[in-house]
Amino acid sequence: MSVLAGAELLKEACGPKEAPGTHGFGITWVDRLCDEITCEITKDVFPTRQGSVPFHNALRRFVRTNVLSVAKAHNIASPPIEDVTSQVRDFGIWVAEQGFSLVCVRQAYWTGTRELIDRWGKMGWPGLAPDPAAGGRIAVSGEVVSRVALFTFDFAERAMRQSVVAHQEATAGLRLGGDLRRRDMITTILAADEGRANPAWDAALGYRLSGTHIGLLINATDRAHAEKVLQRAKTATSAHEHLLLPPFATHWTAWLGYRKPVSVGVPDTLRRTLLRSDVQTAMGRPRPGVAGFRSSHREAVRAEDIREKFNAAPRCLSFHDLSLEDLLLHDTSSAAIFVQDELGPLADSSERAARMRETLSVWLSCGTHTATAARLSIHENTVRLRLNSVTEMLGAGYLERKAELLVALRLCDVLAAPRP
Repeated sequence: MSVLAGAELLKEACGPKEAPGTHGFGITWVDRLCDEITCEITKDVFPTRQGSVPFHNALRRFVRTNVLSVAKAHNIASPPIEDVTSQVRDFGIWVAEQGFSLVCVRQAYWTGTRELIDRWGKMGWPGLAPDPAAGGRIAVSGEVVSRVALFTFDFAERAMRQSVVAHQEATAGLRLGGDLRRRDMITTILAADEGRANPAWDAALGYRLSGTHIGLLINATDRAHAEKVLQRAKTATSAHEHLLLPPFATHWTAWLGYRKPVSVGVPDTLRRTLLRSDVQTAMGRPRPGVAGFRSSHREAVRAEDIREKFNAAPRCLSFHDLSLEDLLLHDTSSAAIFVQDELGPLADSSERAARMRETLSVWLSCGTHTATAARLSIHENTVRLRLNSVTEMLGAGYLERKAELLVALRLCDVLAAPRP
């Protein structure tokens, strides 16, 4: 997602909020605090990732575990948490895979600790203070606050040491396996404008850039998981080679390589294979040469950017299927207004409106009531009744704007944002 679009989606999470009334340590309270802390850590420690929703969500998972660990230590009723030791180590590994230095691990813990104490206090120490609805007082003694602060700093110190060790181990593994070198090389290749490949690139990557490439993003938790998904895709499409790199954001970056131009059925086979996986993925279109290596990756990134705007997005997003949405959804507010202007009551979120949109879309594609009924497995009379309702809603001349209508129908079922 672009920084601008991501910033819009994170505005509510990271913007200033009024201090809530004192209440129990409920999930809403935890989520609010975790979002605010995550935004501050990103701003102070990982500024290049501000506005990235996937990055925010990944970092927030670690923040949430730490916040809930402090809560549990003070017998505050809170949601269940994942294994703390495992999460602490995973954080160090994750920071290393993201390409950030050891210093960032330390800075993240100190920023998070400072923000936890500061923001918790501004909220009135919910969870520590009695619930006013139960007749308790809001005030929390200085002794309790000091105890919480002492434990929080102690927890951060211990967790940071474990994360630092994990970061060092992960960095050594990445360096030994050549991932750091390959990632630097990929950064150079993606930033370059030359159409011809440097012969040294193939040797450095262990991957041939002269063939045909399909860029992929794989939202897996670790390398083994990403490798498993990629190997299945490689086998299913008879790719000759593959390249997998640690995330540039939150998704593992991958390419499948083919020695010759691929048949038209390969992308469909790949999409179906990825749809059967247990992770979210995105894929570009097959592209030749080093220029295609770059452009297919960029298409996968652009397809993934649409996910946050998508209503019930499929597990695998293919740029080939979403190229129109990519073109039209750079300004989602304008797209939503366009949909409303073209479809009127048909843009409603009701099941009836959805059925009528589906019938209209299929009818415009098929051209006949019989074919539409067969495609939707409904009676021809049902098709006629629905289309009559469409005419009543849009007016008898609605087919004079057939192109706009088709685009609006396609956008309507994609947009996740509330329509005007």
